[in-house]
Amino acid sequence: MAMTFLGADLNPFNRRNPAVINLVLICAGVWIFTALLGLFLPAAVGALMFMPHLHFFVLQPWSVFTYIFLHDGFFHLFTNMLWLFFIGSILEDMTGKKHIWRLFIGGGIAGALLFMLLNNLFGIGGEMARMVGASGGVTAVIVGTAVMFPAYRILLFGILPIELVWIAVFRVVLDLLGASGPINQGGYICHLGGALLGLLYMMHTKGTWTIPGVDAFSDFLRNLFSTKKSKPLRSAKVSINTDKTHNSKKAGVSQEEIDRILDKINATGYDSLTAQEKDKLFKAGE
Repeated sequence: MAMTFLGADLNPFNRRNPAVINLVLICAGVWIFTALLGLFLPAAVGALMFMPHLHFFVLQPWSVFTYIFLHDGFFHLFTNMLWLFFIGSILEDMTGKKHIWRLFIGGGIAGALLFMLLNNLFGIGGEMARMVGASGGVTAVIVGTAVMFPAYRILLFGILPIELVWIAVFRVVLDLLGASGPINQGGYICHLGGALLGLLYMMHTKGTWTIPGVDAFSDFLRNLFSTKKSKPLRSAKVSINTDKTHNSKKAGVSQEEIDRILDKINATGYDSLTAQEKDKLFKAGE
């Protein structure tokens, strides 16, 4: 019997759940597990943390991935998941779940690699620096959503309407200031790496910037963790098969129609779409 909360299955690997829900459940579960594990085997938890200095990284290269799901306390976890849920849900509602996973994992890895580069070149953070947290991936989701739908408005604190692009700009400016300060430089640098990944990935997805290997690598990761049989690689772009039979099954959803709907969202917001337009956008994002 499935355990549910607010309509979501508490199984973090249930494909019926939104991607943002599954990521929140995974991060929360890992936080609880590592908190208990740390009481008995602190060294095991340390082996999952990201250490950017090459001397340590070669001993635990998997940490470039595992550190993303670790958090230093409840408040650290809560703030990251809050950002992920509210901003990520906007992107997932309009484009499907595949971009959430790619931005979250890709942003976390990109942030770690940028920190590793600066740590080994300039000693930023020191030789014994360690890093945990999903902030890089969350920042990639925030920036990626803002790039895809810059004019989408949300009510800040339920009162102040503000466009997503300004939320992303504000976050990046704070990270730039933090990276130049004396405290938690590695964390802020990781955020900037995630922001850069989010920007480039969404430019690639929209077709304004081509990054070789992005689609193949993201599909490799998807198949690696999938229990289903591998499928042929698909582009990250929202594109429609030109086969006539396939298009008829899509109920007439053409690439031109999707572009028109996206332009309408940028101009007047997601709420201005009709039910039919929302349904077409959802189908195209599947």
